[in-house]
Amino acid sequence: MVNKLLLFFLLYSTLFADSVLQKVQSLVDKETYASHSKLITLLFEDEDAFMKSSSVDMIKVATTLEENGLLNLALPSVSQIELTFEYGGENPLFFMKLMTDTLRNMGLTFVLTKHAGLDKEGFVWTVTFEGKVVPDPVLLAKRLEKYNATVTDLQRLDAARWRYRIDMSNANIAAKPIHAGESIRIVRPIRPVWMEVSRVKRLIIRELPGSHWYADVVVYDKMLHILSMKQNETRTRYLSLRLPADAAYVKISDRFTLENLRSGVKLTAKGEK
Repeated sequence: MVNKLLLFFLLYSTLFADSVLQKVQSLVDKETYASHSKLITLLFEDEDAFMKSSSVDMIKVATTLEENGLLNLALPSVSQIELTFEYGGENPLFFMKLMTDTLRNMGLTFVLTKHAGLDKEGFVWTVTFEGKVVPDPVLLAKRLEKYNATVTDLQRLDAARWRYRIDMSNANIAAKPIHAGESIRIVRPIRPVWMEVSRVKRLIIRELPGSHWYADVVVYDKMLHILSMKQNETRTRYLSLRLPADAAYVKISDRFTLENLRSGVKLTAKGEK
């Protein structure tokens, strides 16, 4: 009986180690793996260190490869790079907002959507852009961590095509918090302004002298379901929003162009939830 148990654990350990090495192999090209097989075996000898629950921690694997010069992200010439992001949740809008912010923070402001839709994996978003270097998956994972989102799986389909699986069960978007009794000035925004208002009952927005604001304001709950909106075709000097109990975010923009907010607006929060 003891011998059978030892044999079981030996076989399990072997399969376990192979699963880690198979994941390693999926992130590097065949030449790199063949040339550095001894180093790779040594780096990933302690398979327990690369597991998270019952799955391989792909970002830890990628980090180890990167730190040892084994994660090649450079392409031989300018190519079309394709990144696919999978999300198993129920709010694609929230997911795409978070991913767009993450890519923008990495300097990827001009990406094209190749595909966005549902499949057996959930919601899938594929973007393409031109470049000579694939975005660093370790850096992308770190940027997502700032929003409490996690990369749970990572796959290199080929040199220019990578696939990510994202867990957003605890995620939050990038928004500046405002608290009751606080006033904030926003001047010359280059994109719509997101405010976190979960503890505020009312938000007052005043146009500052020099601006010519046509209000475009949307109130969302924490999963970015729209609760209310205000879009004015005429100039807006003052706007008072009574926020529902489940309001979490307010997006402030201009109906026509953000150039109309060249002098900005002043936000004042009233009443604590």
